[in-house]
Amino acid sequence: MDKIVEKLQLQNGALQQSFRILSRSNNLEIFAKNFYNVLHEKLQVENAVILFKYKGSIDWQVLFSKRKLHSDYQHILLPANEFSISTINHSEFKVFINYPLADSAAFGILLGEKLDKSKYNNFDRVLLQFILHQLDNAYHFYIARTKEKQLTFSLNHRVLQLNSLIDTSIEVSRLQEGRHLLHLALERVLALTNASKGMLRIKMGTRVLEKIFFPFPFKSKKMEMGKYKISASFRFNHKIYSFYLFEKESREGIVTFDEIDQLLLDAFTRQVHVSLENNFLYEQSLEKERIEYEISLAGTIQKNLIPEKLPEIKGYDLYGINIPTKHVGGDYYDCIPLQDGRYMFIMADVSGKGVSAALLVSTLHASVHAYLNGPFELETLVQKLNQVIYQASTIDKYITAVFSILNPGKGELITVNAGHNPTYILRNNRLIEEVVTGGIPLGMVPMAIPYVSSKTVLKAGDSVLYYTDGVTEAMNEKQEEYDDIRSLKNFLNSQKASTAQNTISELIADLGNFTGNTPQSDDITALYLSKIDS
Repeated sequence: MDKIVEKLQLQNGALQQSFRILSRSNNLEIFAKNFYNVLHEKLQVENAVILFKYKGSIDWQVLFSKRKLHSDYQHILLPANEFSISTINHSEFKVFINYPLADSAAFGILLGEKLDKSKYNNFDRVLLQFILHQLDNAYHFYIARTKEKQLTFSLNHRVLQLNSLIDTSIEVSRLQEGRHLLHLALERVLALTNASKGMLRIKMGTRVLEKIFFPFPFKSKKMEMGKYKISASFRFNHKIYSFYLFEKESREGIVTFDEIDQLLLDAFTRQVHVSLENNFLYEQSLEKERIEYEISLAGTIQKNLIPEKLPEIKGYDLYGINIPTKHVGGDYYDCIPLQDGRYMFIMADVSGKGVSAALLVSTLHASVHAYLNGPFELETLVQKLNQVIYQASTIDKYITAVFSILNPGKGELITVNAGHNPTYILRNNRLIEEVVTGGIPLGMVPMAIPYVSSKTVLKAGDSVLYYTDGVTEAMNEKQEEYDDIRSLKNFLNSQKASTAQNTISELIADLGNFTGNTPQSDDITALYLSKIDS
């Protein structure tokens, strides 16, 4: 038993690498192929078939087969609903594994002989259970990532709808719900004027959208040319509503309509117009409340992405702030502890504001945390993020960002600037360095554009300021920008030794003094890092 444990310990690192390979699969077929490679490497399996059974299905679907399958393998697939590893009697396959999953799907695995023709021993079975546990975890990670992509796509699609919801959905839904009103109006105006029949025609431009008749459908073209008719129209919501009344009834039979009839029809159509507008505005206000609620909800979600409290880093002082212009904004910052004791700093700004910007912030946050699970190079990580943001955004959306990795013990700071404002490093001797090395903003092009990093060392008394253009481009009542008049560099040079929080507070106060009563035009975000000992 001790030897088995020792062998498993030797396999631990390789098993972790196998998990990463499995969890990054793009579909079930690739997932199955990658799993075969794990079996081949760890168990020296010569031949295998990976099958899958969806929830509620009784048939196995072949995801991967090392060799061409023959029809005689079907009878050895055991129908068990519980986990099992069974030895089978077959010319090609020696073991069948039934592995049910938490979502009621199942993997079926047929294992052929080992490369050295040896039999499967106890160690193989124990190792196989570890590999199957990896399969389970990686499958659920794959499912979660697939759902996240669907949610992102779904979330991106929802943003496109918000801009047209009031002008299209409400218009269509109100017309459908207003048909009862229009039918009733036509019926009432006929009774009011003693017309024998009537028609309401709804047009948009020259195109007829709908005709409503009372008391029954009839051919109106010839009647519209006759003398026994009156009409009135109004325009609402890009449509022309035209009421036509025909053949006024009297004791003497059909007679022409008089001026009073026309006045009644005109007054009635004005009332219908007002009723349609009131209904429309009322429904529009309800929809606006629903949208504001969803925007408020999106704002709450985004606030949870920005850390309430930054981590404490020994030998450093750190403080950040985010002031959005709306319920939801397009700025984002974070400080993420890494497993090796380093820290990642992020400062990002999405083009535009509102819900669409918040969605891209969420995508960036989720993607960064997903890629930090394993070892990475900063330049490669930013390159991957560029492709993720491109796939998740519309053509007019992109993200400028700065990514830094801090090694606290050495004071080493590696930075990639993706089209963002320069990062300022204030040295203890009051000299200011600008960090701009990097590449283009995230999401602008789908190609694997290379990014370049810069490296520096922070010494005691040195500070770093990350910020978005909401700071430098803050405007006063004369439409002058803060950085043009007061200069952010001048502000930094004027600072005496102080805490990071005090520095940020003084910066916000200085911005407020500059802008005065001018409304904030962009999100304001800043992150200040100081090295306080050597």
